Amino acid sequence: MCEHAFLDKIAREVGDSFYLFDEAAFRRNYLGLRGRLRQHWPGTDVAYALKANYMPALVACVADMQGQVEVVSRFEYDVARRFLLAERIIYNGPIKREADLRFALEAGSQVNLDSFAELESLARLAGELPRVRVGLRLNFPSSQLMSRFGFDVENGELDEALTHLEALPGVEVVALHCHATCRALGVEDPVRRIRRLCEVASRLLPTHPIETINIGGGLLGEMPASLRSQFSFPVPSLEEYADAIGEAFVHHRPSAVTRLVVEPGVSLVANTMCLAARVMEVRQRRDGWQALLDTSINAVNPTRSSVAPLLEAVSASRDEASQPQSLKLVGHTCMEHDVICKDFTAALQPGDFVLVKNRGAYSLNYTPPFIVPACGVVDLEGRVLKCADGEATILASYMQQLDAPQASQPASNNKENADHEHTFHLCR
Repeated sequence: MCEHAFLDKIAREVGDSFYLFDEAAFRRNYLGLRGRLRQHWPGTDVAYALKANYMPALVACVADMQGQVEVVSRFEYDVARRFLLAERIIYNGPIKREADLRFALEAGSQVNLDSFAELESLARLAGELPRVRVGLRLNFPSSQLMSRFGFDVENGELDEALTHLEALPGVEVVALHCHATCRALGVEDPVRRIRRLCEVASRLLPTHPIETINIGGGLLGEMPASLRSQFSFPVPSLEEYADAIGEAFVHHRPSAVTRLVVEPGVSLVANTMCLAARVMEVRQRRDGWQALLDTSINAVNPTRSSVAPLLEAVSASRDEASQPQSLKLVGHTCMEHDVICKDFTAALQPGDFVLVKNRGAYSLNYTPPFIVPACGVVDLEGRVLKCADGEATILASYMQQLDAPQASQPASNNKENADHEHTFHLCR
């Protein structure tokens, strides 16, 4: 599918850089992980972490698979509600305003409280709602599960939070959540969270109806060997994660009816998208040859990960006489640091494409509207899922814009245009 003719056709419609989305890969990842987990514990749900990529097509897939999503802001919550029933949304995150709490709780979403400020908001709401069922995010500082989020189990914060909640009419604590991760531990990382959360749940069960243990995410996903080899520790497969999580939960579960929730993001979406960027120019500099791509480091590596991207050249010409050469791949911004790859060997010419693999997670969402806004998204059938951002979409959120004179005629020759040259109007 990623032949030059296909890429060229898409580029003529959506622009010279775009993401290609493989819906089938996302479905395989989601259903494969959930199915494997349920082999160990049928009462398991997988809540896709929307922060990794909130593209509507992904959320629609989750809805179609009768899945769940996890959100960490009101923005993400509203995106999810376009496709999912409220009870299939888990609301985490460090800032939930009182209006957000009311909205989500009234709708029936699982809300995991993160702070005492949220407890205070809940106290003001408790009298308005006949029944409130909430979860608590926890952290365990002495067991490599320390986090700046949630209630510290070891210094008394959790007990203090429970005391506050017990005083509120109609409030029940029904879930415990932890998302402090250390990927270098491999499958032991989520297993540690299971052990600690189940220990707390077992202690609380006599007085609190803990129904769900939510171990967060932090799982790595399937990736080519060239990416896997760059990690300093062995990268588990999704099957290995699922088996370790399922076996640990069966062993440590606090009751025979406790549900398990896992909240993966990267592991479900990373390998579902690649970024295609056209080669705009190939030129020689004093330090060697460079190829200018119609993308930037902000799209290829917005988080500035130390893992080198997986690149592939797609050429228009099949001229066997063309010799591969070492090229520095540079981006389309005017920043000197916009270097995508310092040494890429290929026989590139203007009009060719470079594919950047495994770009489904934290790329599209993270790309800033700096110099050139985010590009579009197309599926493998060529259907446009997102148009490239541009002047209209980026400026639409600004409440005021300058009225510029018509470019077709000088402002000095048109009194109406001249009068408007320095006026403002409200966008509608």
